[in-house]
Order: sequence, then C-alpha cells, then structure tokens
Amino acid sequence: MEQQNNVRRGVSSSSLHSTARVHQKEYSDGGGGGGGGGGDTTVGAAGMSRGTSTIEEVSETDEVGGGYESGGSTKSNRSIRSQSSNTSVKSGDADANSSVTSGGSSSIRSNSSRKKYLRKAKNGLPPLRKTTPSPTPSPPPSISSVVVANFQPVIEPLEALELNAKHVFEPLVDADGEDDGLSGLTNAEREVVEMLKLEKAVVKTVRNQDWTSFLNKFKPEGEEGKGERLPGPGESRKKADDPNGDGGERFAFNSFVTSTSLLPSCAKKMRCFGSTNEYATGAVFALPSSFPNDASEDHAAKRTRTWSWPSGYSAKTEFNIDHYGNLINGREEALVPLSRMQQMNNSYLNDTDYVVGGRMVKGGLQTIPYNEVYVRVGGPGRISNGVDVSTDEQCSDANGTGRSFDNGIGLPVALFVREADYGHLVSLLRTRARFSSIFGRKMAKGIPLLYITPEMGVRVFTDRLQSQVLKTMAWDLNPFQNPSIAHKTSFDNTSEPHLQQKLEELLDLEDDSMKQNLTPEEMARIAGGFGATDDSVAQLLNDAMQRDLMSEKGADSPDDAAHNLQDLVNEGLAFALRANDFHTSRQLLILYSLVAAKKRKNSESAPLLESNCQSAAVANDGPDNSGRRESAALQNTMKMVHNTKDLPTPGSASSNAELSKLYIPPPPPPPPLDTDRLRSATNSDGLLAVLGAAQVLRAMQDGSAKRRVLESIESVEEWIENGEQSVAFRVASWRDQRAAQGDLKIAMESDSNFMAFISNKAIANRKRFAEQLKAASAVTDFDSLQFLQTIHSVLSQMNSPCLRLELLQYILGLDNRYSVAHVKRSVELAATCLNISSESDALTDEKPVSQ
Repeated sequence: MEQQNNVRRGVSSSSLHSTARVHQKEYSDGGGGGGGGGGDTTVGAAGMSRGTSTIEEVSETDEVGGGYESGGSTKSNRSIRSQSSNTSVKSGDADANSSVTSGGSSSIRSNSSRKKYLRKAKNGLPPLRKTTPSPTPSPPPSISSVVVANFQPVIEPLEALELNAKHVFEPLVDADGEDDGLSGLTNAEREVVEMLKLEKAVVKTVRNQDWTSFLNKFKPEGEEGKGERLPGPGESRKKADDPNGDGGERFAFNSFVTSTSLLPSCAKKMRCFGSTNEYATGAVFALPSSFPNDASEDHAAKRTRTWSWPSGYSAKTEFNIDHYGNLINGREEALVPLSRMQQMNNSYLNDTDYVVGGRMVKGGLQTIPYNEVYVRVGGPGRISNGVDVSTDEQCSDANGTGRSFDNGIGLPVALFVREADYGHLVSLLRTRARFSSIFGRKMAKGIPLLYITPEMGVRVFTDRLQSQVLKTMAWDLNPFQNPSIAHKTSFDNTSEPHLQQKLEELLDLEDDSMKQNLTPEEMARIAGGFGATDDSVAQLLNDAMQRDLMSEKGADSPDDAAHNLQDLVNEGLAFALRANDFHTSRQLLILYSLVAAKKRKNSESAPLLESNCQSAAVANDGPDNSGRRESAALQNTMKMVHNTKDLPTPGSASSNAELSKLYIPPPPPPPPLDTDRLRSATNSDGLLAVLGAAQVLRAMQDGSAKRRVLESIESVEEWIENGEQSVAFRVASWRDQRAAQGDLKIAMESDSNFMAFISNKAIANRKRFAEQLKAASAVTDFDSLQFLQTIHSVLSQMNSPCLRLELLQYILGLDNRYSVAHVKRSVELAATCLNISSESDALTDEKPVSQ
C-alpha cells in the first residue's frame, strides 16, 4: 500500500515525522475514505491530546502498479498490515486507538519530485511488497485540516495573569498609621508600633543572601540547647562551665553584637542601610525598658560598649576596632550617647535647620541618612508584652530575666519591608517562613510584619491585608521564585546552600490566617507558584482525599464522585509552570503519589500527618516541640522531594536493592493527571521531566502503555522485515529521519548514522529493541515499577536512536521534544513516585522509623 501526503504548513513544506499509521479520513457528508490503496488520508499519531499542531493536508495518490513501500526523497507511510488488523484511527482518539507505523516517519515533498521518484522506483527498484489497489474516491474539493499528535511545533504559554512583582499593593500604602489606626491591631503589633513611636526599638536590614547565617547565629551549638554569650570587641570566648562566666548560658539563644539604627519617632524621615533590592527585608529589636531615666540608660550603654554614632557618620566598625576592642581612626571621638541621638532625631522631625554628619543643613533634608547603634542582640527569645512567646514565661528587664545591654536585647520582635510592591511583600512572607523554620512555628506565630518608609513612617501589614495579598497571589499575581536564588536552584544548576534557603522560605499553609481565608484551590496555587512546606502540602492533599472518599460513598457511580485531589494537584502544577519552578512541581507530584497511595489503601478517614515518632517531631520543629506534625513515611520522603541525589534510579543497584527489601507489591500508579495543556506550554527541561513523569504514570494507569507496546513490537518487526530485504529501504528510512531531524520533528542526541543503516547495525539495534519489548510484555505488569525499570534499561542502552526513541515516546504518551535524556528523567521520577508510595505503605504497616 502506498500513501503519499502533501502537507502544507505555513509557507513552506517540511517533512513530517510521526510514529502513527495512516488512517482513512471521514468526510462530513458521510462519504468514506479509500481503502488501503489510496484516497484522502490523515496522519494520526500518539502523544498529546492537547497542545498539538493543526496543519493542512492535500492528499494525492499516484496509482503505480505494485505499490512500492519505500522512499528516497519521499517518505511513504508504511502500513502495518492494515488489511488484516483493520486498525484505522480517528484523528481525535490518538491516545486510545492509534497504531504505529513500521517506518516511524512520513515526509512531504512537492508533487513533481514525488512523481519523478516513483517513476525511477518503478523502473529501477524491486518492489518490497505488493498490495492490490482498491477503488479510489475523488479527492475533496478543498484543503482539509488534520491534527498531527506527538508533534509540538509551537510552545503556547499559559495566559499571563494581571499583576506581577512590580505592582504596588495599594491598601498597605493607604493604611492608617496614626493613633486611630491602631484599633484593629493585635497586642504584639500595637506594642511594636508604640516602641517605634517612643524610639525604644532599633532596626536592622539584612542582605538577602545573609538571612540564613544571621538567624542561625542565634541558635545554640551545644546539645543542651543553652545559649552562649559570643564575645564582643576585646572579649574572649568563655566556656559554659567557667565559674567566672557572665551567665549568658541562662538564655535559650546565643547573643552577639551587630550594627542597627535608631529611627526617629514613628520611623519617619530616616532611611535604613542598604538598597531596597539587595536588603529587601529587615528586623526590629526592642531596647531594654528598665532604665528610670536617660542618664542611667547612657551609663549602661557605655559600660557594655553599646556604641552609637549620629546620622551621616560611617563608623565601619568591622574595620575600626583593634584586637583589644578599642575604637580607632577617630571613631571613639565621634560617639554620641543614646539620649543625644534621640534629641537629634527629634530635631530632624521638627526643626528647619539641623546638623547632619557634623554640618549644619539649612532648610533640612527630605530624607536623613541612617545612624548606627552597635548593640548586643539575642540572649532571650521573642518577648511580647512581657511574656516569652515560646515558653509562656514572664520576663522582666528589671530583674534580669528580660532584655539587657549585657546579655542581649532578644530575638527580633518584628520583621519589616521598605517597598509595598508584591515582590517585596512576598519576600517578607518568605522571611517570616525562614524565621519559623529556624526557631519553630510557635516563635514565629503572630510576629508583626511592618512596612517602613521615611515618607510615611510605619504601617502594619495586618492579617487582613495579608489575606488580601494571599488572595491576589492565588488569582491575579503571576507567581515567581526568589530572584536572588532562582538561578542557583534551577533543574541543571542547584547548589546545596541555595536549595536549603529555598526550603526554609517555603510558606506554611497550616497557618491559621491561610486556612481561615483561603480555599483549598487557592492554597494549591500558592503552593505550586510560591512554594509551601512539604507537610502542609501533604495535609492539604490529604484533606482533599478525605473529601473524595466521602463523595464516593454518596455517589451513584464512580464517575459521579468528586476529584478534588487531582484538581488541586493540577492547579498547583499550573502555577508551578507559571513560576518555572521545577522543585515545587516535583514536590506536588511526589506528595500526590504518596497521598493517592494512602487513599487506595484506607477508605476510612486517617490523618496523614499524625506523628508516629515524638523524637522526629522535636527534631523537625527546632527549640520547641510544638511544631509541625509529620508521619514516619513523610519524614523519610521530605528530603527526597527536593534532593535529586537521594532518589533511587530505576534499574540501578541501589534501586534493585531497595526493591528486594519490599515484600509488599508496590501500589499501582495514582489516578491520572491531565497535563497535556501544561506540557504544550513549556520548554523547561525540569518541568518537562515532571510533567512527563505525570504522563508516564497516566499511561501506566489507564492501560494505554500496554496496548502501545504491542503495537510498537509489530511496527518494529515490520521495519526489520522490510529492512532485511532491501538496502534501498534502509537508505530511504535514514534520509527520512535526517529530514525530520533537520525540521526538529524528533528529539535526537545526534544525527542518524548513515553507516548504521548501510550495515546491519540499525537492524540489530531494532531487533534487540523488539526483543526487549517482547520480554517486557511477557513478564511485566504494565502498572508496576518493573515496567519502568525495563524502559529505563532500554534507554540506558541507546546511543543515537531514531525509530526506537519515537516508539518509546509513543508508548509513554510523550511528544517529540522528549529526547533520550528527557524520557529517562521522566521515567526516573515516575519510578520515584511509585517507590515512595510503596515505602510509605511498608513503613505504615510495619513500624515507625525515627530520624
């Protein structure tokens, strides 16, 4: 049978490479297409049901006696025994009913060149197979549109949302910062605002990449969990058991000296240190309040070497303190007491002329440069209204259980940002998440978030405003990663410190304000686009699974049951794609597999995150043991979610050893996810791997992989049969594949090797490939990990595959952009999902595992 298609796409003709067999076109008037010998044909292919290209095709049949099934400059569509198997496909049902061509490709040339070639072939080449021509109906009067699947010529990004990181959140700018605006604040927020008004607090901006080291500096190093007074200028480090120690070990956190600024009343007029982009967020520290007057405060500051310099003076303490702790280069002569700094701040706000940097400024300045206070921070925890929020103990600055210049002024009492755009506000939320990750959820709960500018002073980013921002993040804001670490946490370039920072910045969906104000769909979008903690995402999916179970009990049929779990994951994956975030998309897929496995096992309600190991909960929550709940299975898989190095590779020794330990058969793949549209919207290697893994699991779950393996075996065997009979057939196949490679119709590691087709190497490779598929189909359950191990083994043996790669793409339902490396990554991630699911079942059934 000979089918010749002239396809016109755009303004130029190109070769169309597809692994689908030719099938008859159905006309709108009910007239049938021709039989095996001619008529209008459409090229159906396996692959994406959406995101495919629509092209125009003109079919023309040259009736040549004998019907040669080979091609040189023209690639013919080689049938797979269509007369005997009668497996024609409708163009809309490629995934369910499509069959595979033996040649693996079809190409299009002009009518004149094809006729010239066919005349040469008729006169000079022996026929490979003869078919009986059938009556040919008249071609349609106009060009018809067909859908060619398994081919993705154009990337169609998802439609952009309305807002981006540069847009300003106006309600925060318009918020009332005066006394009448304090009525809706919490006690902690009201206290911090009052401190800034009375100049009883200092602020510190931190470089974006320094937050982790800054916060970790507060954490004790010893096993006992007691803080240490780190030496200041001219001090030596004292041992914890030193009887002459200063008592710093009584507090829960380390204390150390650092530079801060004392802003004027209500944080107006004065700018903070650093640019708003490089120093996006900062912390507020409360000063001790036990001094009866300014003189006693100045005396305590001088005694403890709490130094302060006026606005406009660059102290550069890191370069101007000698080994004995003495100030040099005129820094000591420039010191001013805290009371004098407060007087100067008052002058900046109320006077027309004042001194800045040692000079009188007539008429004043619109913005005053920052001043500097060199003070000891840390020691006590976060104290709010006289109570340590982590221990609920009363603290008093007067009796030494609270803040002091000697032992430290405690942890930050608030976090702030200096720009009101969405980029900085999301950065503020991520900084709070890092604070929670390091010090525990209870320490971070209720910590005030502020917006401070020299023009307007302090504004409180209240829970109500945070809810509005979170709603906007879920609906109207294009998601984005942290720009300072995005280039170091990509798919092919991830450094351990930057990945650790990304994990610390994950938002907590279990936060009360989120759970009360956001729907599950909105939380899933935030998790995919901006990142959320593993346990909170797992809890979100677990709640959706419980709703699905309740829906199934009341549904008349399985089709009527809700699919909340799949819908949430699809929402999250869409936002992960918008953010181009490989890690969050991979997290969603792995946790979805984990929760779906639990859904299959238990139909009754069972909380996923109940801790089976108290010590693990303590280890994961920091200083206090009131933090996140995590199951033993989740504890083992949380690092695997983000760490590629920990994942078992299918077919490897570690993977086989892991499988040998499992006496329980691994669960089948999770319910399928519809990722066709998402795959058509990205060219990111990482996202293609994740979305490809979802498609691989889908092909295993719905049975299409098994059906396509059998069709592929038949296709390869027919190519081998024809290739063994004719060198011309193999040369034609090589030329067709080179043409398809040139037009980027297939993904290749390198160009096809001509000598492999002239010799028998191509035949040997495809024979071995067919034997591997046969062996797999004979012993493999197509919904188990063994199938993925077989596919991975086949991929590992490929060097420059052509037809074999196309058939694997077809079997797994992937499009032409998936090279060998892409397919291998997708298979490995799919195997990881099945591994984690089976490991979760084994751990839940046998015994809890502690960290």
